[in-house]
Amino acid sequence: MNKQKIQLDWQGYYKYTDENVQKYASTNAGVYKIGIKQKDGKLKVRYVGQANDLDRRLKEHLDLDSEQNKCLEERLRKYHAEFSFAKVSTQNDRNGAEKALYDYYKPTCNDEDAIPNGPDIEINPR
Repeated sequence: MNKQKIQLDWQGYYKYTDENVQKYASTNAGVYKIGIKQKDGKLKVRYVGQANDLDRRLKEHLDLDSEQNKCLEERLRKYHAEFSFAKVSTQNDRNGAEKALYDYYKPTCNDEDAIPNGPDIEINPR
């Protein structure tokens, strides 16, 4: 059986600040990536996720005093972070896209057990 393919229209990377989330992030549903700048200047994706409202969810991660993911919280406090997102309308496609992002990036701040069992799809991770 052929693997389903979804072409994601990635927006960003933007400096991960409240102002930039307000300015750039969509209130639509979709998937997102949070990357940390490395010493060599390259961006390494440390967290992937999905949301019904990207703007709201990205702002929740920036509330560092309430962030439940300690790995992500520590990196956001200490390093330069950037975010990117793509709109994905259906829950099933978001589950599959988040799983594909996790499989591609192996982000250190995601809990493997929390990644949804979405359909096996192929995406453009960048």
